[in-house]
Amino acid sequence: MVLLQAYRLERERMYLDAAQSQLDYVLGRNPLGVSFVTGHGLRTPMHIHHRPSQADGIAPPVPGLLSGGPNPSQQDREDCKGAAHYRSAVPALSWIDHDCSYASNEVAINWTAPLVYVSSGLQALTPP
Repeated sequence: MVLLQAYRLERERMYLDAAQSQLDYVLGRNPLGVSFVTGHGLRTPMHIHHRPSQADGIAPPVPGLLSGGPNPSQQDREDCKGAAHYRSAVPALSWIDHDCSYASNEVAINWTAPLVYVSSGLQALTPP
């Protein structure tokens, strides 16, 4: 969001490109090759830590939600023991697609709202 505002103030393309790069990471251009947005991309979270998605009786989660992504602290490691495990302690790979993972696979409005802002802002501000 800050990069888009910098572009609006300075009109320097590097700010717009940096914002696009950050969005690309969220949408799958990352070490895991996973889009952290539910329902978007070839590899997307299917088992997010989100009560409505877990309880609705529909296999895919609610689309358009941003999962937390890699979290090297793995605060839920003990809670997920037996259900799932982190495959790596490397920070960029420290993510699991399991509903027990509140540390790496939870969704929240304070993550999804900026996703909407940045994706909409990039569409509006990127020159043709």
